[in-house]
Amino acid sequence: MSLGRLTQLISLVDKEDYHLAGVRKRLFSNDCSVDTSRLQHLLADDIGIDRLESFGAKFGRMQDTVVDKLIPAVLIAAGEPVAAAIDNLARMERLELIASADEWLQMRGLRNRLVHEYIDRPADLAPALERACRFSERMHADYACIRRYAVGRLGAEVPSSGLRNPDSP
Repeated sequence: MSLGRLTQLISLVDKEDYHLAGVRKRLFSNDCSVDTSRLQHLLADDIGIDRLESFGAKFGRMQDTVVDKLIPAVLIAAGEPVAAAIDNLARMERLELIASADEWLQMRGLRNRLVHEYIDRPADLAPALERACRFSERMHADYACIRRYAVGRLGAEVPSSGLRNPDSP
């Protein structure tokens, strides 16, 4: 895999990170605490429902891109072996490029629930949504670390798209 492909993936995840942060802010107003009362308020109108669906889709998309595409590309560029996602995540944790492989595996399970299942009970959806909000913050922080490594240590050149999350490196 070329540095060009790594650069493309970073540019893609920059956009995904930017859009996920935006919908997270519109949905949660910088407060990830969600109980059933707040959830019912968030879903009281079509805008809230659309934001929830958008958040779930963007959360899943970024998680998929990072785990299934970006991490293998970074490992290849670093001369590391690529294996199953669980092993790649463990390697990234050992390289200190992500905080916790276990959290990323939990994100994958949560993504499946938010994207592929329709959670009917607010008592079940509220804690799942709160965890996804907090995981999106972890995903952002870990991506920033991966990005710094890819650009600084691997020589990936990233064109300015204007869509990077302002908190990104």
